[in-house]
Amino acid sequence: MKLLASPTSPYARKLRVIAHELGLALPVENTAPMTDPAALLSANPLGKVPALVLDDGSAIIDSPVIAAFLLAAAPGQTLLPLSGHDHWQARTTEALADGVLDAAIILRFNMAQGITSGPWVDRQYRAIERALAVMDGRVGGSGFGDICIAVACDYLGFRFPELHWRGHNTGLAALTDALLATPAFVATRPPA
Repeated sequence: MKLLASPTSPYARKLRVIAHELGLALPVENTAPMTDPAALLSANPLGKVPALVLDDGSAIIDSPVIAAFLLAAAPGQTLLPLSGHDHWQARTTEALADGVLDAAIILRFNMAQGITSGPWVDRQYRAIERALAVMDGRVGGSGFGDICIAVACDYLGFRFPELHWRGHNTGLAALTDALLATPAFVATRPPA
């Protein structure tokens, strides 16, 4: 199998960190989604990364689905509780972290077009702020949830240093700093 991904995609980084933590080999094929490469469109007609191409040529798309596949491929994994309340809370944490990334990427695309203010932009910043506050209370819920949180927070630090989210979210800051020093996060650091 191989992961079609952009080197700066935070969604792909989440998967790469999970694979690293699970001891799964996950070769990455650097893919520029905005150029609509044939391999990507064959795997994902939406033209979005990440996409996981399996050995039989079939594909799995969208980072939560790929994460579930990777976790299922590692019997006995302990990153995500297998069921119950804690499982669904970890999945909810993943959704919150992915939502932060969604809002941040919308902001990046708007900035690239010179749109830096307005109701839609303000709404994305408010969504990020609210989600960070909630995630600050979810730190330590599961290894899986913590990975999702740290990927989102590191992306904000990488692309939006002006947000200064750390001062209001000390739990997130401590978690992110601790996880960024681990081998899985060091090995998946995006290019500057």
